[in-house]
Amino acid sequence: MKHILILKLSLLLLGLGIGILVLTGEATAETDTIEIPTLKPPKVIKRARIVYPPVALKRNEEGWVELETMVDRNGRPYEIVVVDSVGHPEFRRAAIRSLKRSKFEPGEYLGEKVDGVHRFKVAFQMYKGAPPYFGSFKASFMETVREIEYGDQAEALKRLEKLREKTKTLHEDVMYRTANFYYEKKWGTPIKQLAALNKAIGYRVSPGNMDARLFEQLLWSKLDLEIELGHYGESLRTILVLEKLEEIDDSRQSNLEKYKNSIKDLRSADSTFGVPGVLDKDGRWKYVLLRNQFGVTDVEGVLYEFQLYCQRDLVRFKYEPEFEYRLDGTNGTCSLWAIGKPNTEFTLLQL
Repeated sequence: MKHILILKLSLLLLGLGIGILVLTGEATAETDTIEIPTLKPPKVIKRARIVYPPVALKRNEEGWVELETMVDRNGRPYEIVVVDSVGHPEFRRAAIRSLKRSKFEPGEYLGEKVDGVHRFKVAFQMYKGAPPYFGSFKASFMETVREIEYGDQAEALKRLEKLREKTKTLHEDVMYRTANFYYEKKWGTPIKQLAALNKAIGYRVSPGNMDARLFEQLLWSKLDLEIELGHYGESLRTILVLEKLEEIDDSRQSNLEKYKNSIKDLRSADSTFGVPGVLDKDGRWKYVLLRNQFGVTDVEGVLYEFQLYCQRDLVRFKYEPEFEYRLDGTNGTCSLWAIGKPNTEFTLLQL
């Protein structure tokens, strides 16, 4: 017997607490179509100063950090999560310290102050544009790519590790992550390929210190993998970035429009689709939900809980093998975080 857990996030918005209704057996409900008012998200009033970590500065190291946080009705951030980052661990700490001291105007919904989600990305960069490679980095990059092309996996892995040790600047990190993607494309799984691409592209919505052609190529590869793996919510964000590139021709723009329409049709379709998930080394996995109802099956390992970061709220709930979960539909776009033991594999069902 399947149980449905309805996550009534709207109750929390109105200050009435989290309402959780557990339904067992068969259940039917009448529904009415209503207009959902627009949420005004939290807004930064004053961003606290970010200090470049001295230890990274001395080593000429660069990096970036992407954070996600909830902002309460008083404009205070809480539940700060590192979505992703590259570079020295001190970059994470510096970004979190700044976010904790920043001041916000809280979100607003139906004329009332509400908790809301805020995303924060920061690049720790000493060089503008794409600086020249330091020392032998370029030669090491080319040697690594050649070993990957030759098909010598053991030697390619050694070269990749040496390249990682030489990486200091953001530009070098892009090239290292690109080489890592080439490696995973030849010997890895689609999940590992997508993880490598997410690191390579990082926080960017424009080429920045990346070669423009490489940036576009990686974005198209990322889009293909997101669609292959069922990461349709993320693919919509990738499409938005691609649409803004000046180099995109009419044919590719047409393809992007077809992708969007197909994803829109899938969102409203009656069929269920599965998404393979694997928890990372920190025991976490993120997925942007396309639909309001989901479940989990084929778990190999241990899942502890889920965290939903939505436009209008945050909720945690324990993983229950026999449960399906349904949002009440008033919480906006949601990112689902699965938490458990590292390398746990499972299938997320979008119902």
